[in-house]
Amino acid sequence: MDELDEIRMKKLKEMEQRYLRKEEAIDKPIEVTDQTFDDTIKKYPVVVVDFWGQWCPPCHMIAPIIEELAKDYSGKVVFGKVNVDGNQMVAARYGIMAIPTLLFFKNGKLVDQVTGALPRQALEQRIRKLL
Repeated sequence: MDELDEIRMKKLKEMEQRYLRKEEAIDKPIEVTDQTFDDTIKKYPVVVVDFWGQWCPPCHMIAPIIEELAKDYSGKVVFGKVNVDGNQMVAARYGIMAIPTLLFFKNGKLVDQVTGALPRQALEQRIRKLL
């Protein structure tokens, strides 16, 4: 590693500490609403948002995977859950027509999207691309 790489790594670590302090590391999905959505995707560098419904069997199938990923990627990725029944504005804004749908944000910008109950490995591949 040359001097320039060392400087880059140091700056990157400083930025990580500034944006996602250790005490702010979140190890479980957080509830996101129409009112909190924009602040959530802007606050954290990498956010995965799960649009789901209580009445949706595939949503219940993927929920434990989302819980595990939130623990495994704590401090690197924040996972949010939007119940589409009570938060129709944000679902409509992103054209959510089927659930579960996961939106992947990096630095506040939508960079990926999947619909359906994908296996953990497929979700992890997408997450790793964001890190």
